[in-house]
Amino acid sequence: MKKLFFLINSLEWWWAERVVVNLASELSSAYDIDIITLKNINFYSLPKNVNFISLSNLENNLLMFLLIPFYVFKFRKIIKKNKYINWISFLEISNFVNILANKKAIISFRINISFFKWIIWFIYKLFIKILYLKAVKIIVNSEENRFSLANYLNYNINKIITIYNPVNIEQININKNESLDNKFMSLIKTKKVFITVWRLVWQKNHITILNSFKYIYDNVDKDFLYLIVWDWPKMNELVNYVKSNWLIDNVIFLWEQKNVFKYLNISNYFIYASEVEWFPNVLIEAMAIRLPIITSDFISWAKECILWNYNNNLKNLNYPYYWENWVLLDLKNYESNFLNVYKNLDILKQDKCWFEKFNFDSYLVKYNSILQSNIKS
Repeated sequence: MKKLFFLINSLEWWWAERVVVNLASELSSAYDIDIITLKNINFYSLPKNVNFISLSNLENNLLMFLLIPFYVFKFRKIIKKNKYINWISFLEISNFVNILANKKAIISFRINISFFKWIIWFIYKLFIKILYLKAVKIIVNSEENRFSLANYLNYNINKIITIYNPVNIEQININKNESLDNKFMSLIKTKKVFITVWRLVWQKNHITILNSFKYIYDNVDKDFLYLIVWDWPKMNELVNYVKSNWLIDNVIFLWEQKNVFKYLNISNYFIYASEVEWFPNVLIEAMAIRLPIITSDFISWAKECILWNYNNNLKNLNYPYYWENWVLLDLKNYESNFLNVYKNLDILKQDKCWFEKFNFDSYLVKYNSILQSNIKS
């Protein structure tokens, strides 16, 4: 059987890792697949002919970066030993290792280059600038990322390929119908229910949303609930904010949930205030449940998703900007924008879906096309 490898930092829960596992599972009937990781972490059950190989027992990202020469050495030995006919790497450090060890590297860049804005990221941007030009193919997960990366690298944009993350509609439809207990359902019965599903990290602007709800609570309406799903270092800060601002009856922390879709299904609106994103899967999953979405106009992907296409010349909008299923807010004026939207919630509906670009079959066809063209070359 033909051999294929995926190289990635680890197999943790996050979306790049899920993309790799889903791809490996779908392609395992046609390939003998090795998933090679830099860290020895695997949260997934893999098909029988998908092998998990770890290059080290490390769990620290900084140490991973410092040990790039070590990874390149070990990775080259694996490449020589195995007769791979295809290969793709995901995430920056793995991409660096793949390019340095493999003359025909195909890489997947999954974030907007503007994310690396702090001085500590300078070395990452330098490596991207130098090494990515050596890749045979570059895959990105949005058109906005495609334009910004091509501009940063001064690179032919036609050599960068956009493949969106897929959405499993069938599984979402099963999961969303899981029942919730009667006590919880009675609590939300007469409320406007807003929900957020995210990692609680700096770029998500959690306090901005809570400030917006605090203003609504003090001046407009107390008849709402805000559900927060997930857990991360910022959670204690949010809990303390809620307690000190008398929002304890209006904000519910649901912590980490295996099935977020049952909560999305009973909510009225999805709310988001991100500054920059890799790929906002939670927004697409909210769309799958036909949940109206209120979000900041973040980099990358907000305009691309709300307008159903990406226009690189579209820079400025009048906020709040309403479209078929969404409303975009200006992050700098989020609270005033949200007040405007809250007073006009009735015009927010989710009666159309836009899932052609997220269909799993279409996604698989695109990856197969890249793999086949790599074999021929």
